[in-house]
Amino acid sequence: MAQVKQVEATESVQKIIQILEEDGCIVLKNAMDSIQLNKLKAELEPHMAQTPNCNGDFYGHKTKRVGSLIAKSAVCCDLAIKSVLLSVMDEFLLRSCKSYQLNLTQAIQIGPGEPQQMMHPDDPMFPVALQTGEKMINCMWAIDDFTDANGATHLVPGSHKWEREGLLPERVPEKDDITKGEMPAGSVLIYFGSLLHCGGANTTSTPRTGLVVSYCLGWLRQSENQYLAVSQEITRTLPQRLQELMGYFVHKPNLGQIEGRDPRELLLGKHIVNSGFEEFLPEEVRPFIEEHKKRLAAA
Repeated sequence: MAQVKQVEATESVQKIIQILEEDGCIVLKNAMDSIQLNKLKAELEPHMAQTPNCNGDFYGHKTKRVGSLIAKSAVCCDLAIKSVLLSVMDEFLLRSCKSYQLNLTQAIQIGPGEPQQMMHPDDPMFPVALQTGEKMINCMWAIDDFTDANGATHLVPGSHKWEREGLLPERVPEKDDITKGEMPAGSVLIYFGSLLHCGGANTTSTPRTGLVVSYCLGWLRQSENQYLAVSQEITRTLPQRLQELMGYFVHKPNLGQIEGRDPRELLLGKHIVNSGFEEFLPEEVRPFIEEHKKRLAAA
């Protein structure tokens, strides 16, 4: 039977990358300390309490989902820029883009009696096929212990390598292909957007809560609109790296610019109208420009 490999969050990035290359998923244990975990629970509780269940066969009828967490949770902000995770994103996402970004932030609480979700990959939300690499990567943080009984995520390790019929895998996973992402609270499950997975059934009498921080290529449209989910007043107070992940950056050569300027300039109150366009050309373009200038000079 397939298994999700588990390592300590202090494991070398090289080892984590090696496992992800092979399996498409991994659990990092002790990735969040008890102080952070308790604070995160306290931050999310009032939002969960006033949120109704979803109403759909895919999202579930006994499952609650809360988004826009950059505006609601200081701990989520810290988790989103955790160095080991960004090192993983650097390795896999920068293969297909110049910069990556947050795709979404979402707390998911699977309630008692919720059946197993259908098996699926997440990346068909972006209906474009890449020759190689990942379009998105998810990080599922365990706020409660994830167990077989309370709805731990089901995964198909290695399914990111399966041949696809269009945007979906050609194969249907067999029972022995599937495993459960069981992990203690404070752990994080990293899995590729191309990996088959689903929420498990909750057969217990208590809900199970997890928090997803998802990242995607910087030239794709984000699942969650961070510009409206988080006010500019809040965004200005956040670390620069988080601002950039939210989308306040220019993806070279010119995606996301305003008046030819970096959007962070406007965010920080700088006057950018009529200030002149700035070039954000990738370094690999420079030799072609220099060659063009030489030809002009020689003409």
